[in-house]
Amino acid sequence: MQSTSIFNLFVQRSAGDYYFDSIADLQAGNAQRLRYTNAVPSLNPAYAAAQFKYQSLAFGVQDIWRVSDIFTLSYGARYDLYAGDSRPALNTNFVSRFGFPNTAYISGRGVFQPRIGFDFKPATGVTVRGGVGIFSGGSPDVYVSNSFSNTGFLSNSIDVRQNNNGTSYIVPGQTGAAANATGSAILTGVNGTTIPSAANTVLAGGSSSATAPTNALAPNFKLPSQWRATLSADYDSDLGGFLGGGWHFGADLLYSKVRDQVYFTDIRSVPTALTTPDGRTRYASLTTFADTNQDILLTNTSKGRGYIAVARFEKNFDIGVNIGASYTYQNVKDATPATSSTAGSNYGNGAFFDASGAAYGVSNDEVRHFIKYNVTFDHAFFGDYKTVFSIFGETRIGKPYSYTMQDISSGRSAIFGNVGTGSRYLLYVPTSTTDALVSYDSATTQTYLDNLIKSTGLGKYRGKIAPRNGFNSPWFTRVDLHLSQEVPTGFGNSRIMLFADIENFTNLLNKNWGQVREYSFPYTIPAVRVQCLQTAVATGTAPTAAQVTGTTSQACTQYRYSSPSVTPDQQNVISSRPSLYTIRIGARFTF
Repeated sequence: MQSTSIFNLFVQRSAGDYYFDSIADLQAGNAQRLRYTNAVPSLNPAYAAAQFKYQSLAFGVQDIWRVSDIFTLSYGARYDLYAGDSRPALNTNFVSRFGFPNTAYISGRGVFQPRIGFDFKPATGVTVRGGVGIFSGGSPDVYVSNSFSNTGFLSNSIDVRQNNNGTSYIVPGQTGAAANATGSAILTGVNGTTIPSAANTVLAGGSSSATAPTNALAPNFKLPSQWRATLSADYDSDLGGFLGGGWHFGADLLYSKVRDQVYFTDIRSVPTALTTPDGRTRYASLTTFADTNQDILLTNTSKGRGYIAVARFEKNFDIGVNIGASYTYQNVKDATPATSSTAGSNYGNGAFFDASGAAYGVSNDEVRHFIKYNVTFDHAFFGDYKTVFSIFGETRIGKPYSYTMQDISSGRSAIFGNVGTGSRYLLYVPTSTTDALVSYDSATTQTYLDNLIKSTGLGKYRGKIAPRNGFNSPWFTRVDLHLSQEVPTGFGNSRIMLFADIENFTNLLNKNWGQVREYSFPYTIPAVRVQCLQTAVATGTAPTAAQVTGTTSQACTQYRYSSPSVTPDQQNVISSRPSLYTIRIGARFTF
């Protein structure tokens, strides 16, 4: 049994997060947006810290049965259980919205994990191993912490914005002249050292607190677990002749299937009967369309699976040379990248089909093709003082990424109806430049997108929605070098090993070698900016205000594409850290 106590003071934007349209606005202290979170009513972030305890208990039994000299069977089961009396603070507004409390906790939840494995040696030098079972594990601290940090009761978040006209404002819980007066007081005269009193008044206001963002664990949440099956074979061989002995060959297969995985969804955004031009469901807020807060529910998905295959070999030569190589193939899909520490980021950082949550598709971490190779020379030229020279290399395909479209709406998406995912919506790929579902702000944008489709592989998805992570950054190769030499000290058997490691050695030789060029996290690449039109408008003709879709209660008949702020080719940049060489020199004394 293990007991864990958590105090996690992670209150985002407790000092305010301002946005300015320009350097001139920054210099003048005229902001266009403020996002601000704090404890209420104390305005002391420490009072909104996550504090909780839990106990993890593990029970297990295992037996090994030696069926014969060549076959061994192992089998058993494990049960992991969580206990604890901590609970998030009850938010009655959350209960009113959804009919269940935000106080669910991991206490009393467990997972049963039966497993069986075997070891088979049918011939000299041949070993076959395998197994199948249910696996779980890992610390739930971060996921559980979100429910305690964002109860919507101990803290509140506000998002105050200036509209594009520069004179009207959006303020939670206020409208008309009151919103404009308050918004101006909050966003004008910003000095960056204090939070305006008007912002604190809004934060603590009753109407604002009623819609405070909340994170919660689903009442029927299940601990993550998956099925895994493995099969490995190893063969030690003497090939005779010139090739000789000392060869080792191996192969591995891994299959995994999600039983229950975490999934993040904003339950404040609910589906409507309206759809986008390509048939995707649109959503609306349970409160008001101007509400930019979320209720992120941590629930489960059963989607996700992986196929991984490895082929490998090693060879040891009598002269002190060792060589080896392996090839790994991966085909992994999931529905939850889960790459962040907060519920909002975990929800928002995936590529979205619609507003419900991250789309099912290729995993962010999949490396479809991965080749590794090494050569080592190990020899004592004098006495038993070794000289070692090693080269380690890898060649692999780049990270996967998704082509998306960026909703130009401010606040809640007028197309899909959610918040926090403006550049994450998977791209609808037009059938041609005359696709009736799409019009363009200009012929230039029309030509740009058509050329992008033809040059990137998007063409095979014409008339469809581009898949999540259906594309990969360029292949790259990296080579590391290790050198070491043992030298005597003159004191007994003691010696000093001098060594040097050069990581990304080829980059030392040529600055253009060993570079990792890829799209950055979260691997969603806006190909166009998009808005919805209530009625079709010809390319190059500016729609009227009445023709533009302003909320998800209005029709979305046609996508209107405009050029992205940054084109995809400009986003494919060199990753500085893995692209640089590193030299490490040292000495080790042994006696």
